[in-house]
Amino acid sequence: MLFAILFLLPAALAIRLAPALLVPHGAGVDQWYWKTYIETLRRDRRMPVRMPQFLLDEGHWYPPFFPWLMARLPAVFFDRYGTQLAVFIDMLRMALLVAATWLLSGSAGAALVAGVAYAITPLLITYNIQLNPRGMGALFMDAMWLCVAGLLLQDAPAWFWCLALFFAGMVLVTHKMAMQLFWFTALVGSALTADIRLVLLVPGSVVAALVLSGGFYRLTMRAHWDTVKFWSRHWKGNGVHPVLESPVYGEPGYESPGKFYRCGARASLRRLQFVIGFNPWMPTVLCIGVLGAWHGHDFTVLEAWAFAWLALTFAFALLTTIVPTMRALGQGYLYGYNGSFPASLALGLIWESLGDTWYWQLGALATVVACLVALAAYFRALRASRTMKIDVHLDAAMQRLAMLPRGAVMCLPQHWHDAVAYRAQQPVLFGGHGYGYHLLEPVFPVLRLPVREIVARYGIRYLLTFENYLPQRFLDELPPADIETFGDYRLYRFTGPMP
Repeated sequence: MLFAILFLLPAALAIRLAPALLVPHGAGVDQWYWKTYIETLRRDRRMPVRMPQFLLDEGHWYPPFFPWLMARLPAVFFDRYGTQLAVFIDMLRMALLVAATWLLSGSAGAALVAGVAYAITPLLITYNIQLNPRGMGALFMDAMWLCVAGLLLQDAPAWFWCLALFFAGMVLVTHKMAMQLFWFTALVGSALTADIRLVLLVPGSVVAALVLSGGFYRLTMRAHWDTVKFWSRHWKGNGVHPVLESPVYGEPGYESPGKFYRCGARASLRRLQFVIGFNPWMPTVLCIGVLGAWHGHDFTVLEAWAFAWLALTFAFALLTTIVPTMRALGQGYLYGYNGSFPASLALGLIWESLGDTWYWQLGALATVVACLVALAAYFRALRASRTMKIDVHLDAAMQRLAMLPRGAVMCLPQHWHDAVAYRAQQPVLFGGHGYGYHLLEPVFPVLRLPVREIVARYGIRYLLTFENYLPQRFLDELPPADIETFGDYRLYRFTGPMP
């Protein structure tokens, strides 16, 4: 059994590194911003960082720990392995899961079961293709809840509260969505158990974050609120076509295929498919728990705690997907990233007592198949996508931009702005990286100004797009330009005044 566990870790690592074979020029959206942030912080050695190349940002006030830590890595190491760091953090989280399951259950078999479930969870593979702080925020939250479990269920020493508060503070200074889930779980968990100590974790985490960040977290709180306010107004714009659905160039009633919150029952089912498809272990393990209770299984306090943790995480994923007023807290399916730990833990803890039941075996088998199908679909989508990766032609367009005189770049689709800022070292018409969404609102998530006014107001010198993405009416309003072609991609170099 130990040999199987030791084999599982490199196998999981191989699965996570496999997508990089399809994207030799880079993938993802977030990582280009984080590489820019980290290299700027390493160069300037001050926080908050100043990155004027993002024309529509007022303050880069993201939670500071992740870039602070990455900036302290040797530059050669970061430059060579920066893309793989998210995978490394995820493997640390998997190691914690396997160790915790083994320790809590006393069973190597349970640890192996938990590890296998975690290893093939689709969201952990699809999201960690890019450098990002989500894994580190999840790691700190997992460690915090394990400490709390030790205090509430295992009579751990009182100093564990200090450890729990430390990890709680680290959640806040690392990732905003993790913080939202943490507070929801603590507040609802306290209401369900009538345990005031869980409520106290919330103000305690704020104090810890302020101390750990040297006061920087006060800026993060302000930026976080700015983000929530913006998305409370514009959650319908998640994934929209910025031109075809704009009030200036769009057609009434048109909805692009990539729009996340499309109207209709079919679109609602699709969103639920996202929640389940990216982490099918969450509903499966909960169903196994319900069937176990139906058949009279006597859950231990540790098993009940793991299921409660999982249930609250899954509930938050559903609420932020279904309830309009909660959609400002992020796309719900992404909370499946956090749900991977308690789902795998709960599955492992009940393996010895329920592993021989038909519903445990059927549920586990069906979910393994679902994970493999989802991963196959992801690899197909990654191969064909223009927005999930940088292909050879887009890479050539960005190399060309890097050689041109400095000038503001507008990208349509807007997924490319961060990559252009990093790879072409050009200023871009984008923001939304901390504080200052009022600057971003005229052009995101949809254009609210005519293109001639955008070009004049922001001094746009270049437009990067691809063939057939923009309507002819929009193209007709562009100023005179030289157009360079890179496969299906088009680079407009404006050469004269607006017509």
